Amino acid sequence: MRFLIRWLPHQHNASVEERATVCELRIEVSERNVCAYRDLDTNKYCKKVVLPAVHLAEGIASNWWKIFGGRDISHRILPWRTGFALPDLSFEFDGARFVVSCRPLETANPALLFFESANERLTRAEAERELRKFVDSVVSKLVKENVNESEVQSAWARIGRTMEDAHEQAFCEAAGALGIDPYAISNADASFIEQSAQLFAHEPLLEFLAGVCVHASCAPGDRVKLLDWIRRLEHRYSSRLPELSAIKEQVNRQFPVDTSPSTETGLGARPWIRGYQAASAFREAIGLTETQTVSVKKVASRLGGARFSRTKAPSEVYAVVARQENDIHVHLRDRGNQMWAKNAETFAFARAIGDAVLSPETPLSIVNRLHKAERQAEGRAFAAEFVAPREVVLGMYQEGRDVDEIAGLLEVNPKIVDHHIENSIRQDFP
Repeated sequence: MRFLIRWLPHQHNASVEERATVCELRIEVSERNVCAYRDLDTNKYCKKVVLPAVHLAEGIASNWWKIFGGRDISHRILPWRTGFALPDLSFEFDGARFVVSCRPLETANPALLFFESANERLTRAEAERELRKFVDSVVSKLVKENVNESEVQSAWARIGRTMEDAHEQAFCEAAGALGIDPYAISNADASFIEQSAQLFAHEPLLEFLAGVCVHASCAPGDRVKLLDWIRRLEHRYSSRLPELSAIKEQVNRQFPVDTSPSTETGLGARPWIRGYQAASAFREAIGLTETQTVSVKKVASRLGGARFSRTKAPSEVYAVVARQENDIHVHLRDRGNQMWAKNAETFAFARAIGDAVLSPETPLSIVNRLHKAERQAEGRAFAAEFVAPREVVLGMYQEGRDVDEIAGLLEVNPKIVDHHIENSIRQDFP
């Protein structure tokens, strides 16, 4: 991703900030110029858009902590265009990988067609560097033109000060995960973040808050109840899985965290790859053959949890993983007695085990409905392979069995079977 600016002097826009930052702008995503468009009235092809860059820079600066703190959120730049033409570009961050994507866009007034489609994955450092360069260039141009105290300059200065304080930066990212501007936060929201940080830390904190953010029904009063429920979990003993710690160490020796950068992307292995690999090893470690079906009771028993039980839990939570005194506890939400609920519980239980096996030694972590969050994605990959081994699914599919039949035989949700089949044709899949 690159922002290429050519400033255009002596413009006549009414706003002084706009006059100072009118430019020809090209944005390259995966080396494709996504600002290229065709004027549908004149059939003219253009390689760049002409606009005041200040509004796009202000949008990026004002949403900085939501962009890097949020999970499962796509940040489109179109709301930041303020009447000027821009391509349909969006940013997503899962905690490790920053995805920039652009899709074709046709506008009616003016009649333009942005025809390029592109996707690019970056590390956080790479994404920050390119976004910083763009906003810095806009702020510098404003200063050069003797424009001071604009919104983008104020927002960018606040971010710069925050970057100098690790504690403040962590709070701002947490606010971003909750979908809130940290510089205009209410006392109630600030208190909720601070109380949550007493339970969770680092990425689990952000995924917990992002899960609350995407759960529209989680009102302020429900948030308090959610924290109270989590605090009470340490007194549950029927959640203990005594054998899980040893098996976790065994699997992690076999599949350590991949910290080496990929030669192509600089991002290392995709999260589902290690999840799939570790799940296969975990099944073998607890003595499950590829064709044996999985249930909560069966797996808990093999992990030493003969008295394991589910618990009533708020709807924002599928499971909580806790590490207490060298033991691992999984607090699994009771979803009811219907068949779909049992399948959902089994999958959530497998996700929780995957989190315990694959992720760092954080005291507490959450299993929730987030999809585009690295830790949740890795846990989902583990669970999919654990409850329905890919080779078994593909073997049945090649024999001519349909998705519903395979799902019924393995006692899993048909979506898991579908995903296995879709992933089997991925070029970056092992």
